[in-house]
This record gives sequence, C-alpha cells and structure tokens, in this order.
Amino acid sequence: MNYFNPRHLQAFVSAIETGSMVKAAHQLHMGQPAFSQAIANLETIAGVKLMTRTTRSLQLTPAGVVFFRDAQRVLEMNNRLLHNTRQWANGQHGSVSVLSIPSVAHLLLPMVVKAYGDLHPEVEIQVHDHPDPQLRLLMQTGEGDFAIFSNVQKGDSFKNLPILKDRLRWVGCSAAPLAQHPQIRLKDLQRQQFIVMRRGAIRDMVNPLLDKIQSPVPLIEVDQQSTLVGMIAAGLGMTFLPSLSCQSSTHAQTTHRALDFGDFHRAIQISRSTARDLMPCSRAFLRLFIAQLQAGHFQLQEGVELLTLKDPEVEEFLT
Repeated sequence: MNYFNPRHLQAFVSAIETGSMVKAAHQLHMGQPAFSQAIANLETIAGVKLMTRTTRSLQLTPAGVVFFRDAQRVLEMNNRLLHNTRQWANGQHGSVSVLSIPSVAHLLLPMVVKAYGDLHPEVEIQVHDHPDPQLRLLMQTGEGDFAIFSNVQKGDSFKNLPILKDRLRWVGCSAAPLAQHPQIRLKDLQRQQFIVMRRGAIRDMVNPLLDKIQSPVPLIEVDQQSTLVGMIAAGLGMTFLPSLSCQSSTHAQTTHRALDFGDFHRAIQISRSTARDLMPCSRAFLRLFIAQLQAGHFQLQEGVELLTLKDPEVEEFLT
C-alpha cells in the first residue's frame, strides 16, 4: 500500500502557497530536481494530475484543489502529532502519580510539587498518601509511577533508591519529667507506660525497642496516629515515633527527644516497578526531588539523615 510522504505533501502545499516551485524548493532547502520528483511522486500515487505548470504560474486541477485542502489538514495534524509527542518527550505533558507515606507527603512533597508545577504547568500531579502496607499493595497492583516509603520492595521486579535514614525518637508530654532530659537513656524507660500503634510499619519498627526495654507495664494500643498523639498530649504515657513522623505530628503539649542508645531507624526510599518505564514527566519530577534533597533545600528534622547519592546510582534507578 502506497502512502503520501509528508515531505512531498509539504513540497506540494508550499508550491501552491508561494506560487512558485523555485521559491518553494528554496524555502524547503530542496534541489529543483528533487522537488520536481516529489511532486511527480505525489501525482503517481494519487493517480491523477494535481497541477498544471507554466513558466509563469501554477494552476491546480479540480482534483488538485481537493487534494490541496486535504494535504493542508494532514500536515497540520502531523505537526500537531509531532508537537504533542515532543511535549511528552520533554516532560511538558502527561501526569505524575506519586505514592507516599504521609510524613514525606506532608513535609517534603509540597515544595517539589510547587517547583515542578511552575516548570511544567500542563502536567497533572496526583499524590496518594497512605501507610506503608497500603503503598505496598498499590505498588504490587501496578498503581502509581513510583512510591516513597520505608517498606522495601524486594526482587527483580522492583528498583529501590534509599534517600533518608529516619531514626526513632522518644515522644512524650511536654510536662513529663523525661521531657527535661536532652536525651533519653535506656534506664529512663524502665516501668513506664507506653502507648503504641496496634499494627503497621511503625509498630514493626518499635517492637525491637520494646523488647530491649522489657517494661512490665502493659501496653496501650491504638489504631490511629492522631489518637496516639492525643493520648500522649493528655499525659497518659509515652511512645516512640520516626523522626519524620515527629515533625509531621506536632502537638502543642508534646515533645520529642533523641535516644542515646541503639540504632533504631528505618530507610526511606523511592521504589518503582521494573515492569514499566518511567515517563519523561515522572523522571523529571524525581530528578527535581532528588536534586532538592541533595542540595539541602529541605529543613530535615533532627534524627533524619540524608543519604548521599552518586549520579550513576540515580541514573541507573531512573532508567
């Protein structure tokens, strides 16, 4: 099946618009023989004469009049197609779907979303903030372009890029005696009342610390972090939270302190599926986010350590 060459169509349209094959050939940077051959090829494929040529003018045949209008539309659609795909390739069009734990979504993403939106106003940005277990399920079902969380997706089907080390901190009522200590020692935690999340990633992180303390006082367990913080503010007990969660869950009646023993932490990482390529707009969003992190644009809470990333490591993750 024969197709009209877009360059030949452009030659035909330019010849009619300029009224001269010589001028059109010069405009399109084509030699005269190549230009004449382009018109001849069009007429061969069309099977009909499209124009009559004299030394002074070009005249469209009745078939050529219809062909000229259609050729203009085809070229316009082709230019629009090229423009739109270039916009996608340059990250100017598309959408970015981010899966993130709430603390990162609250503290780090607003600045990135604002900066990215200013650079690429045509790109739609969606942020889905959920706890780690929900993010893991969403990742496994193919939702989101990438996830920022602490639950490692292992195996060949995922790529992971650690970005932060987030240490556990003691959290208590501002009026509690331990709130006056600059750091919390292990012996300070004996026979204390602890309030903890019933399940989830934070509870998994806290369990080794509770095992080390071995307090005989029964735990108070809750399901929601807001309930946990409210009880701490009311002076009902104390808890442990990652540093990022301390910063995003501030309450006037609570405070937090570093632990002077052990190394209880979680790794915050970016994870993506290897089964699907990152679109240019998502890749640009991640480059901006990583660049802002490495440049120190975020005021990270005490207890949050920025991990140094090398360019080859970042490129390997993005591609």
